[in-house]
Amino acid sequence: MFKNKKDIDTLLAWSVHLLTCSGLIVGFFALISVFKNDQSSAFLFLGLALLIDAIDGTLARKFKVTVFVKNIDGKMLDSVIDFFNYIIIPSVMIYWFKFVPTPFEIIIPSIILIISAISYSNNKLMTPDNFYKGFPCIWNILLFYLYLFDLSQSYNLLLISACILLKFIPIKFIHPLRVNKYKKYSAVFMVLWFISSFKILLGSFYALNNNFDYLILSIWLTSNIYFICLTIFELYRQVFKNISLKIKRQNT
Repeated sequence: MFKNKKDIDTLLAWSVHLLTCSGLIVGFFALISVFKNDQSSAFLFLGLALLIDAIDGTLARKFKVTVFVKNIDGKMLDSVIDFFNYIIIPSVMIYWFKFVPTPFEIIIPSIILIISAISYSNNKLMTPDNFYKGFPCIWNILLFYLYLFDLSQSYNLLLISACILLKFIPIKFIHPLRVNKYKKYSAVFMVLWFISSFKILLGSFYALNNNFDYLILSIWLTSNIYFICLTIFELYRQVFKNISLKIKRQNT
C-alpha cells in the first residue's frame, strides 16, 4: 500500500493535522452542550479540546509535519481552532449561562472577542523564551474556575474584568510545553491538573466524601499553585532585572 517511508511519514503528518482538526469537532459538541444548558458536558468537551491542543504541537514536531505537508500552515490551523474553543465558545457561554449581570453579558463577550482577535494577530505575543506576554487568551479555563467555585455574577464580572486588564500588562505567563527551562516539571503538573480537573468536574468541587476526594483536591490545588508561583517568580525576576538595569545606568 505504501511504496516507501516517505509515504508513511506523509500519512503520519496528515494524521497530526486531522488530530488538530478533531479539536474543532469537539468544540462543536461543546457548543451544542451549551445550547442544551448542559454546563458540565460543555466543559468536558472543552477540556478534551484543550488536551488535543496540548499534544498536537509535540506530535507535529516529532513527525516533522512542516516537512511532509508543506502546503498546510499548522500554526494557522491551530490558531483558528484555538480561537473557536478558547474565545468564541467561552464568549457564548458568558452570555448564555449569564455569568455576569445585565447588560454586561453582551459587553464583556464583545470586549473579549475584540482583544483576543488583536492578541492572536500580535507577532510579539510571546517573549523570546516562549512565555505569554500579558494574560493569555484562556477564557475557557477562566470560566471553568468560575463554574467550579459557583460565584455570584458580580464576582464573576470582577474576575473577568481583572483578566481583561491583565491582557494589557506585560506580565510573563508560562506556557507549560514551550518554556524549556520548566518544561519537564510543567508537563507533569499539567497532566496532574487535567486528571484532577476531570475528576472534580464529574463530581463537585465541594463534594469531599472520602480520602480519595481530598487527595484529588490536593493534587488540583498543588498544580494550580505551581503555575501561579511560576508566574509570580517570573514577575519578580522581571521587576528585579529592570531595577538592576536602572541602577547600573545611574552609576555609569
